[in-house]
Amino acid sequence: MAHSSKTTTLVPLSQQLSRSENDIIAFRKHQPLTVNDLKKQVWRIYSALNHYSNQYWALSMQDSFNFVAGLLALLYAGKMPKLLNPYHQEIQHYYNGLLTDNINSDEKFLTDKIIIQINQLDDTTLVDDYQCLNTEFKQQILTLFTSGSTGLPKPIDKSVSQLEKEIQILIDNWGSFSNDLFVASVSHEHMYGLTFKIMLSLSSKIPFLCEPVVYQEQLAKYQQKQIIYITTPSIIKNLDNNLPPIKCDKVISSGGKLSYKEALYCQQNFNVLPNEIYGSSETGIIATRQQHTTTTPWQLFSSIHIEQAQTQQPLLISPLLAKPEPLNDKIKKVDDRHFHLYGRQDKIVKISENRVSLTYIERKIQQLKQVNEVIIIPLEQNNRTILGAVITLSPTYKSLLKQYNHLKLTQYFRLLLKDILSLNEIPKKWRFVELIPKNSQEKCTYIELKALFDATKKNNE
Repeated sequence: MAHSSKTTTLVPLSQQLSRSENDIIAFRKHQPLTVNDLKKQVWRIYSALNHYSNQYWALSMQDSFNFVAGLLALLYAGKMPKLLNPYHQEIQHYYNGLLTDNINSDEKFLTDKIIIQINQLDDTTLVDDYQCLNTEFKQQILTLFTSGSTGLPKPIDKSVSQLEKEIQILIDNWGSFSNDLFVASVSHEHMYGLTFKIMLSLSSKIPFLCEPVVYQEQLAKYQQKQIIYITTPSIIKNLDNNLPPIKCDKVISSGGKLSYKEALYCQQNFNVLPNEIYGSSETGIIATRQQHTTTTPWQLFSSIHIEQAQTQQPLLISPLLAKPEPLNDKIKKVDDRHFHLYGRQDKIVKISENRVSLTYIERKIQQLKQVNEVIIIPLEQNNRTILGAVITLSPTYKSLLKQYNHLKLTQYFRLLLKDILSLNEIPKKWRFVELIPKNSQEKCTYIELKALFDATKKNNE
């Protein structure tokens, strides 16, 4: 555990620019970026924002330091940050301005938006009048979005105080951090990355790495430092035992469960068992575990509780929520603080006025020897809901892609399923892919899955 014996006073987000000007905020390509650098970048963006009356701004940065600067500038300017992918047309109505550092942005889809490219801002008018930024934020709310696995991403409003309260809960449970660097494979724009890469590092006055790190070889470049690595199960599952192990102070994993074997795999490669996090964009952190045995339960973070009646969904009671929230997972309590997870509650949609379980359909298709992985999503066609299947074939059956054209392959699968699923449950549209698209949090998102059906219209689907 990356504890420090001394007590640490957490620095609020609004006080980051009041820190010592030489404090290091981040490293970009091994070069330090200080509080003074952050002040200049925030002031540069803040000054540009003040030329526009637009209230809702998509914040889309490739670089994590720029993300922090953009977030602070928007909050100081009284603008509402929207943490989303600005090129997803389905959610473009949520914002009217775009703040970005991606100078290669394809802007043809954004003709009705104000765009501020921060790398193109003029420095000639920059003055050292930062003091007005050291007051409280004019805006206290930002909006994140769920990954959306069975429907479009949903907006979730979070207050700055909620984000700070979550960090306080982490520190109360894990103690103060004494590492040198936070490194992440995940995006800063999602709740997991925002909490563990951005908020935890800023609050603890410990630098983060601007670039994402997804390979062990990249991580090895920083092993002279005490590293906390924030990552996902898919990264851990694909570690290479042939490479030299890298010592990490802590590995934090979220986005899915790890098996005991996979947890040990992490320990072999990173010298520490991973701290797995259970939570969601809506709820924030809920529980954690380090798998010392095959039966290690999840432990609730302090001040968080789960109530569970015999026949009802578990109910989460958390200081991070305004009211109790039903959980979409099946759990079995060990005691008041510990529980085991047993997968998601069924995803239910209505097809021809009948309730069908996407979870059940996925499970049945997954049992076919021809299938490696399957995701079922609802689609709209002629004002009615139909089901679409996205499938990767098992290695033995990949030759089917060459044997059959698309129509024949879908007929083949419908025939396989005719005695297993009802007519309402058999998907109407099919896509066969090498890899199922996932975002940087290793989540399947509805928009990317739906795009497979939009981009390659087929006849007789």
